[in-house]
Amino acid sequence: MTHQTGHLPTPIGKNFINGKWMESLGGRTYQRHSPYDQSLVGTYQDSDASDAELAIEAARAAFDSGPWPRMSAAERGAVLKRAASLIRERSDALSTLMAGEVGQPKGEQLKAVNGAADVLEYYAALLVSRRDEAIYSQHPDALGIIAKDPVGVVGTLTAWNTPLSVTHKSCPGMAVGCTLVVKPAHQSCGAILQLAGILQEAGLPPGVFNVVTSATDNGALVGQAIAGSARVDMVTFTGSSNTGKAVMRAAAENLKRVKLELGGKSPQVVFADAPSLDLAASSVAKGIVRLSGQSCQAGSRVLVDRKIKEQFVELLLEHIGAAKMGDPLAEDTVCGPLVSEAQVERVETLVEEGKKVARLLAGGKRPERADLAKGFFFEPTVFDNVPPDSRIAQEEIFGPVLCILTFDGVEEAIRLANDTIFGLVAGCWTRDLGTAMAFGTRVRAGMVWVNGYRDHSILKHMPVGGFNQSGIGREVGPEGLDAFLETKSIMIRHRF
Repeated sequence: MTHQTGHLPTPIGKNFINGKWMESLGGRTYQRHSPYDQSLVGTYQDSDASDAELAIEAARAAFDSGPWPRMSAAERGAVLKRAASLIRERSDALSTLMAGEVGQPKGEQLKAVNGAADVLEYYAALLVSRRDEAIYSQHPDALGIIAKDPVGVVGTLTAWNTPLSVTHKSCPGMAVGCTLVVKPAHQSCGAILQLAGILQEAGLPPGVFNVVTSATDNGALVGQAIAGSARVDMVTFTGSSNTGKAVMRAAAENLKRVKLELGGKSPQVVFADAPSLDLAASSVAKGIVRLSGQSCQAGSRVLVDRKIKEQFVELLLEHIGAAKMGDPLAEDTVCGPLVSEAQVERVETLVEEGKKVARLLAGGKRPERADLAKGFFFEPTVFDNVPPDSRIAQEEIFGPVLCILTFDGVEEAIRLANDTIFGLVAGCWTRDLGTAMAFGTRVRAGMVWVNGYRDHSILKHMPVGGFNQSGIGREVGPEGLDAFLETKSIMIRHRF
């Protein structure tokens, strides 16, 4: 596919509130530097609670009295389709911007950009086919309507690693008539501000999509103001489970609806009858080097049948060793830097602890290459003989660290897969349909892949979300729309 470079006309250094680009009320800014070479990527507004309130006021007015919730589904869908087209036109420039801020390969970011356009087009189509219900035969003189109304103003707190995922995390709410206040992760504001400009260019009315940036308290100052506001009807958050709990506590002030996608310690289980050990090893390697393991779906625990462990580990180490670290803009880069020095230090701490309880097979340190010296790099790391109750086996490291555990039989594999406080995604590799169904039905995870971990091309638009401490609610598919709808029963007596 040919991608057009396009242009990015949006002044990305300002907040976007009520259809206008604005400086923060306090006049403060902060800088974002590339985690690869520390070059300046962008200067953004370091907003506070007063800026959040201004954006909430704009969203509230746009929902209560603006045109967006009162437009037809087809009219709203047309705006989404125009926005999707503009995203595709500017996909090259957007992916370059995201690679600079996030530090991960441009090719991965390009997939994310085009995926964002896909999502907008999907919901534009789904809008016009969605139906409510009517009850007309239960009483001769009455009619019942079961309608679904937009929930209202939605506060959206995004994750740094996939900024344009806002298109499937909150834009379905916008599609059904909600208005949004978005607080991007302070590390990756640029693409979401560009999206705001694109939506405005596509015809979105003022006040429907508002963006407030902030780095104070790692963004928590503005995030808490949005989550706790009585004028916000719902809040969505993507990030760590601990921060999700803080968001949930703030949202409890007015019992607003909460949708959370949180952490994971996702298992990949390789059974002895895997259709291809090399394919399984390649998939496990990709799962941990993609985004340098900075993904809640990273697949950071691999459970291997004892009978094929030696052969599998040999293949795995070959694939891990072939993952090139380097410049995110280079076509052959597979593994970029971590998001910050603080994150590298956290990974180092956990890896050093892991060395005391498990066998280190690969990595375990910062790379020594001179061309990577300015970046926040950490070598892809593999531990074997990992105790199931160790920190490295239980905690979400959010770095390129893979733990190998061994099992004997399906029952032990399922028990180990479920031995975690999380439950976001899981995967297994087997030729046996019975094994696949046992794993798929008994593992506590919101999404399970069989013979194709994280291969969303198999079936698109299936719902995504977690069990246990991996979150609340679902994204993508019709469930992604339902998350932003309130059900209303209307009973009409039409004859007396």
